[in-house]
Amino acid sequence: MLITLPGWTQRDCRSFDYRQQQLNADPTLAQKVEAVEQFTHMQLHRSPVTITGEGPRATIPAVITIPVVVHILYNLSSQNISDAQIQSQLDVLNADYGKHNGDTSLIPAYYSGLAADCGFQFVLAGVDTNGHTTTGIVRKATNSVSFSLNDDVKFSARGGDDAWDRDRYLNIWVCNLSGNVLGYSSLVGGPQTTDGVVIKYTAFGTKGTALSPYNRGRTATHEIGHWLNLIHVWGDSQCGDDQVEDTPPQQQATYGDPSGIVISCNNAPYGNLYMNYMDFTDDNGMHLFTNGQRARMRVLFTDGGFRQPLLASPAAVAAVSSGQGGAAGVVVSSVVTGAYPNPTMNTTTVKLTETGGVLGVYNLMGARVMVLRVTQTTMQLDVSGLAGGIYFVRLEGKGGGVRLVKL
Repeated sequence: MLITLPGWTQRDCRSFDYRQQQLNADPTLAQKVEAVEQFTHMQLHRSPVTITGEGPRATIPAVITIPVVVHILYNLSSQNISDAQIQSQLDVLNADYGKHNGDTSLIPAYYSGLAADCGFQFVLAGVDTNGHTTTGIVRKATNSVSFSLNDDVKFSARGGDDAWDRDRYLNIWVCNLSGNVLGYSSLVGGPQTTDGVVIKYTAFGTKGTALSPYNRGRTATHEIGHWLNLIHVWGDSQCGDDQVEDTPPQQQATYGDPSGIVISCNNAPYGNLYMNYMDFTDDNGMHLFTNGQRARMRVLFTDGGFRQPLLASPAAVAAVSSGQGGAAGVVVSSVVTGAYPNPTMNTTTVKLTETGGVLGVYNLMGARVMVLRVTQTTMQLDVSGLAGGIYFVRLEGKGGGVRLVKL
């Protein structure tokens, strides 16, 4: 769950060291991690409809919105990164996890069919743990020159900043990491107080302090993949198993920005999937998650899943009602651009960039509860007959959409 960068020349991993550190701190952690793995295995061998967010039996929404709180810990003013740099990282996450990243065109044809829209949307939290309005960004000066793998960055009493409730937020700590570490993630099944990911301030986002070759935001994409229970593509051992069926076996980590077919572990004819976000390739060489990785991540949000409580987080609702990401609602599509008023009790006006097609309203279970043919770019929706809750409004066949809160 850890990326390091010796001499700023290549990524390296000490996930075994971090894992052992966590196991030593909590002897019961091994059982908790194994329980998550057993749950994941069981769910993945059930009907895939339970994890795709499609159809009346689906248990999770087509688009899972993750409220994010970014903790900025700075010893020097140059480490206090800008709002624009933070937003650039969110833009990368939404592109990578939604398969909107422009460099999908660089995926070799023989692997392009594996690339998946994972159905995740990341937004800055709209309310804090006390129910107060927030920007989702915490800035805190620290006397600590740098932080290490001991998780001090996650505790105010140790020079860092306390985690927000993991059942309502994804915690991202941005700081100066020592020992050439780029970032690391908590283990799925670990304690509340350390849940989240830590990223070095020079490997976060695409501007400001971000330094090449790690200035395309892929360190956070990689670490959040771990936070969502993904394993490195080589399975953290020589020709190991990453528990994903559609990723080929691979002898070891990949460094730099390779090209062509690289054969290892009898994975002919196409070789290593080194352009995957869960390898150690430079940022400009990472292009995709696979369909199998998508399924493994989304299992966490099924009924009883470790991350399922996030689906009901009020922080995402607040982000919607405050208009984050567009005129109203969290916009994840260029076709549906907003809905207002939002929240609403009776009617809402949906704004679109084109006419034609069918507008669908989906509940958190992924079931379509309303449909309306689009005849103009401003459409009125009467939702008075719907139960109170969170819905998704999107143009059929276009993906994305906006979140709508029905009071």
